[in-house]
Amino acid sequence: MSNLRLLNETTATSVSTMSVTDVFTTDFDIYKITLYSSSATEKEDHIQFINSGGSFVNSSSYDYAQLFIRSYSSFSEVSDTSDTKLRLITGSEDNFGGNAIIYVFNPTNSSSYTFILSQMSRGYDLQNDNGFDMDSNKNIGILKQQSSITGFHLFNSSTATSDYTARTYGLRIDT
Repeated sequence: MSNLRLLNETTATSVSTMSVTDVFTTDFDIYKITLYSSSATEKEDHIQFINSGGSFVNSSSYDYAQLFIRSYSSFSEVSDTSDTKLRLITGSEDNFGGNAIIYVFNPTNSSSYTFILSQMSRGYDLQNDNGFDMDSNKNIGILKQQSSITGFHLFNSSTATSDYTARTYGLRIDT
């Protein structure tokens, strides 16, 4: 049997970044984050982790692989083995909004790497004709550092302002 426990809800309006600190603890090994993002400007949201010292982990220690699924084109794969972030967690344009579900594994275990599984979908105006297009992706990612991670930081490369809502749940698995 498993249970989700809401640990934190953070909302920010008209910002280009948002941090959720001190949300990962030793109480859980698995966390679920639901994320909503909306912006009038085209943007992609990325994520970095925050360590127990309160610093953003922005070294080239992130690996990820994504299957990018588009309504307007063929599928593609994107990957990197030494990025400073986990790319394209969600995004938005023309206030269509985007949503993501992110699972984080072992963030506070300093003897293990921190892993993620995520999926997102977003809508936007591809042709600037007030039309609606969709894309989505499925991600796997890893922070190749054995450190205690206590939070996460959302940002976008374009510094566009966004409205964010992030809910973080602890997933308890009872035997």
